[in-house]
This record gives sequence, structure tokens and C-alpha cells, in this order.
Amino acid sequence: MRCVFCDIVEGKEKARKVYENDKVLAFHTLVPEADFHILLIPKKHYVYFHELDEDTAHALFEALSRIVKEHSLSHFRIVNKNGQDAGQRVPHLHIHILSGNLPKSILPR
Repeated sequence: MRCVFCDIVEGKEKARKVYENDKVLAFHTLVPEADFHILLIPKKHYVYFHELDEDTAHALFEALSRIVKEHSLSHFRIVNKNGQDAGQRVPHLHIHILSGNLPKSILPR
């Protein structure tokens, strides 16, 4: 089955990269839901968080911290939809990093 995020990792699809190391990749989403909206993915294909090995999990959160600091984000939201029932549309684990104006539909009530 074709995975658009794997295609980005392999260079088959273009992406505006923000951060990359040997384990993870961060890039601008094509459909931003906030002024700042970055997707952070493991380079290896995982669908669910509980599948991650410890090194990749550490690399994701280290990258998250670096991205937040490099972009001087003092207020931000991180979102992960783990599985179809949680709203995950691309079956490759990804973390949304959002900051700035958020649509009312995703703000907490």
C-alpha cells in the first residue's frame, strides 16, 4: 500500500522540510490548520505510537523540542491521532505541531 509520508521520506514526493535527522523528518503540511503547522514523522513506517522503538520515540520528542525552540514558539499545541477511530487519516504515525491562529473547530471548549 502506498504511503504519502514514506514517499516524502524517500524523496518521491516534495515537502518543505523544517528538520531532519536519521530517524525523523518534519515538514510543512499542505493544508495548514494554524499560522504555524508542521508535521513530524518517523522515517521508518509506523502506524501507531505503541509500535515505536525507544530510540525513535526519543528522536521524535527531541526533534519536537528543537523545532519549538528554533521557531520561538512559546504557545503551541501538539496533536497525534492514533488510529482511524481517533481521526487518523494517513496511516503513518505523525505529530502535528500547531501555533498561532487556530480555527475555532479545533480550539478547546
